Amino acid sequence: MLSRHLHLPEGVVTEILSTLPVKSLMRFKSVSKAWYALIGDPYFITKHHTFAISDHNRNQYRRVILERCRATTAPRFSMHSNDTLEFSGNIHLVPQLFSEDINPVHFIGLCNGIFCLVGIAPERFYGAPEPDRAREIVLWNPATRESKRLPFVPRPPGFCPSFIDFGFGIDLNSNDFKVVKIMYFDSPRHYQVEVYNLTTDSWRVIDASLNSAYFMKWPHFPSYLNGFYYWLICPERREGGHRLLLSFDMSNEMFREIMLPDDTSSLVEHIAIINDSLVVIVGILAFDIWVMNESIVESSWTKLFTIELPTLPLQFLDDGLIVLSGHHCDPDKKCLVLFDPITRELKNLPIYDDGSEMFQLVSYKESLVLVNGWRNVLEQQDTS
Repeated sequence: MLSRHLHLPEGVVTEILSTLPVKSLMRFKSVSKAWYALIGDPYFITKHHTFAISDHNRNQYRRVILERCRATTAPRFSMHSNDTLEFSGNIHLVPQLFSEDINPVHFIGLCNGIFCLVGIAPERFYGAPEPDRAREIVLWNPATRESKRLPFVPRPPGFCPSFIDFGFGIDLNSNDFKVVKIMYFDSPRHYQVEVYNLTTDSWRVIDASLNSAYFMKWPHFPSYLNGFYYWLICPERREGGHRLLLSFDMSNEMFREIMLPDDTSSLVEHIAIINDSLVVIVGILAFDIWVMNESIVESSWTKLFTIELPTLPLQFLDDGLIVLSGHHCDPDKKCLVLFDPITRELKNLPIYDDGSEMFQLVSYKESLVLVNGWRNVLEQQDTS
């Protein structure tokens, strides 16, 4: 019994441990068999996750991952704090999670502390009997270091889509993680959509009925929110017409088109998630940020603020600050900068580059959520 070790009621011990960081809990699993069982218990994992995502703990459990990518070398990854991007340590995703020829790695989405990553091996596209193997898909919890590489799908000869996009999230009805793969074919022009379920560890084709005239823009930011994943779509020919948002409901597995703000749709370049709301980023030399106010009937949009700098944001932080990349600190070097849209203040961050690297920055909340078995965790919560 836990009380025999600590002279405290087990309920009190559970309350105390559920407020601790994941890193500490992973160490404490070796204290005793009782603590090992408690920290891996579905009820405890849910309790810890609920505490971590509560409003007053948003920054305590928030971490940032930075990817530095060059065309000729393997991508490099590092962990940072949320507020100042203080360096915490390097992460070796290649070759620990991916094959050694993978470059780059894309962060497709994140949900409940779990990342969906897609690694691309360009050389496998040419002359390979199964082009689908040029992309490796991995689910990964950076806090617990648990990961899972998704299975490949056997393909018939000549199966070669000209474009592939992805989405990732959780089905809020079944509590199952899902990965969406959207493939476009030129001849004949059509989309094929496949969905992966973590509980079955398998892929299946769904009847999506996507308009083959639309072109999907590869997302710059992971865009999952509250059971939906979002993409920006536009006519294949950009001269005229308007852009739309496309949402995918992880529960009913249906797509829906959403109108963009009036008089801005032709200038919308990206979508993102800010403070648990969906936003669109409008402009080229300066950026207007619009937030979607969704009701049961329709969606409306409200302008939040303007970034009067010719630099696309890398990351929107929970405290309202924005991470930018550019030559704001040194004309000969590219660096990361923290921007306050209210005060317009710029603060240089200690991350520099000579200009040959591409940065990708993603923030997440640490959790004990399992890559395998999360459905059982939530079901335990529902019946407790």
